Amino acid sequence: MPDYSVDGNQNAAASTTILSISVGATVRRLAIFYLTIGSAATPADQANNCQVNRLTADGVGTAVTPQALDPAEPAAVGTGLEDHTTEPTYTANAVLLSFSFNTRANYQFYANPGRELKSPGTLSNGLGLRFVVATGTQLHEATLHYFE
Repeated sequence: MPDYSVDGNQNAAASTTILSISVGATVRRLAIFYLTIGSAATPADQANNCQVNRLTADGVGTAVTPQALDPAEPAAVGTGLEDHTTEPTYTANAVLLSFSFNTRANYQFYANPGRELKSPGTLSNGLGLRFVVATGTQLHEATLHYFE
């Protein structure tokens, strides 16, 4: 399966999506195997809680083109969004990962092989990385590596 990278940024705010990926017209399941997030602002003692959730509708945001980690692979069929103006529709009780971190240090997640965070194989379904709690409003940057 081809591997892709997608990145985006968002100012911290509760219930705000930083980055999302969703299944494209050629339906393939998406599976996140690496995630990193950190603050782009001057270090400060601010805390965040974030989650990766399944979503059933994309919402509206700025398109981000996934890049193949191996340039010999075809273009991704999944799509990415950042800077959402309308939040995605999240599946109730579909929290796949929840973590807290201080903005003085980045957070990274690595999935064990076969234990990736997976989306349904349904058009416009996908995965979203979002703030649940944010004690500041600094700009945060995130990168997701996933396969489809």
